This record gives sequence, structure tokens and C-alpha cells, in this order.
Amino acid sequence: MSLSVTHEPDAERYAAYEGDELQGWIVYDHVGSTMRLLHAEVPPVMRNNGVGGDVVRAILDDLRGSTTDRLQPVCGFVVMWMRRHPEYADLTTR
Repeated sequence: MSLSVTHEPDAERYAAYEGDELQGWIVYDHVGSTMRLLHAEVPPVMRNNGVGGDVVRAILDDLRGSTTDRLQPVCGFVVMWMRRHPEYADLTTR
């Protein structure tokens, strides 16, 4: 499976696509300079294929290049994923 993850700021989400087909997404909002990851959605048929993790990683890699945004994981999936990937812990709000 070849996924591309796209930032869709008008929809306040990052979305994963295989070709033109939407495979999953994470919605967010901003409170000040903090990005809050609110909800991850992956259709049942696509779960356990790494789609959600690919989206989280794309968001965090984008934030890594930003000097102002911090992250507040609200979504339980994102919290769990970040616990498994402590290399991104420095992006969270303190």
C-alpha cells in the first residue's frame, strides 16, 4: 500500500490517501500556538495497516519543522502512538 498524507488546513485535518481514495484522517484545532489533535478516524477495513500511525508521524514531522506550534494530543490513539514513539515527546505541551 502506497499512502500519501496531505495537510488539508481548510478542513483542519491531515488525511491519508491511496491514489484518490481517502484511507484515514486526524482532525485538529489550534488554541494559541498549540495544535490539539482531537480525533483519528480510519475505516474498519483499513485498521491495523499503519494508516493512523502514518498520519500521526506526518503531523509530528511537520511540527518538528515549526518553531511556534506545540502539540496537545487529545485523541486516545495519538496518545497511545506517542507513548510508543518517545522520540516525539519534546513536541508536547508542558
